[in-house]
Amino acid sequence: ASRTPCVLNLAARLRASAVAAAGLVAVSCGGTGSSDVAPAKTLDPVRVGEAISVGPTPSAIAVGGGAGRVVDGAAGTLTRVDARTRKAGRRIAVRGGPFAVAVGEGAAWVAAGDGTISSFDLRTGRPSGRPARVAGANGLAAGAGGIWVTSRIAGTVTRVDPRSRRAGRAIRVGRGPADVAVGAGAVWVLNADDGSVSRVDPRTSRANPPVSTGAPMARALAVGEGGVWVARAGGEFADRLEVVRIDPEKREVEGDPIAVRGAIPFDLAAAGGSVWATDAGDLRRSGAARAGGVTRIDPGRRRAAGPPLQTGKQPSAVAVGEGAVWVANAADGTIVPVTAEDPVR
Repeated sequence: ASRTPCVLNLAARLRASAVAAAGLVAVSCGGTGSSDVAPAKTLDPVRVGEAISVGPTPSAIAVGGGAGRVVDGAAGTLTRVDARTRKAGRRIAVRGGPFAVAVGEGAAWVAAGDGTISSFDLRTGRPSGRPARVAGANGLAAGAGGIWVTSRIAGTVTRVDPRSRRAGRAIRVGRGPADVAVGAGAVWVLNADDGSVSRVDPRTSRANPPVSTGAPMARALAVGEGGVWVARAGGEFADRLEVVRIDPEKREVEGDPIAVRGAIPFDLAAAGGSVWATDAGDLRRSGAARAGGVTRIDPGRRRAAGPPLQTGKQPSAVAVGEGAVWVANAADGTIVPVTAEDPVR
């Protein structure tokens, strides 16, 4: 069947992404097939906004419900940033070593190193309800009627009921499940230690056989813009990064890999007409520091859309929604919004 090309500009796509992330409606553009890829057209220019201080070391970010939620693992806090006013609220203490955050199913959720999954009210930012527990909690995602938590040690992903806070049956996936995302009708788990991705049916809680990315290790994944996007790592030190697209229907890698620069911590997001990859920078062999940045990938042309954006020191996490791309900079205690140059068009 023929499909109508998507003509939403970046600002409209970002607004649509926010609605979809909040779980209010499904956003469709360019047809009904989940394997549609964005058309090869010129991407809208963007600008890097003013830094918002959330300090001292933001390590994870999620967006939805009118705000961004920023986790600081070192400080043990969660901070709400109003997406409209760009003001940061007070920092809320989170016990157990928080390291991941997700927004969906009516709340903001934070996973901690002690295995607790805590929820926070979207409006007030305060803790709500009793925490859930998943031993060895690692990755976190919210959607498809559940809160999904990976355990790298156990090799599983577990659904937590957002109402009862009870953890269901652990679902075995590949080796070293780390990142997890919800979209394209499924839950997708990145198996970091064997370079594969597992698809889990949220209705049956059953996993399909893992899909190889063609590399021995993987670092991050995101679902959106017509595919499941994975950063795979090869080379002697697993430091040669390439972003590949897995077709969510065929469940196989399609198209040419896209070379990107990156260092741990590393993050991916796919929305707003682009795929976004952070590069925290690292030390060169000479001992000099290499500056990081955020690479914008054109999903239609399958290539980087220009040089990395300079958003701050050590950009380590990225999320899309509420009218912007939000980048957390771990080394300067800020988050920075990236928006369309011409937001009204």
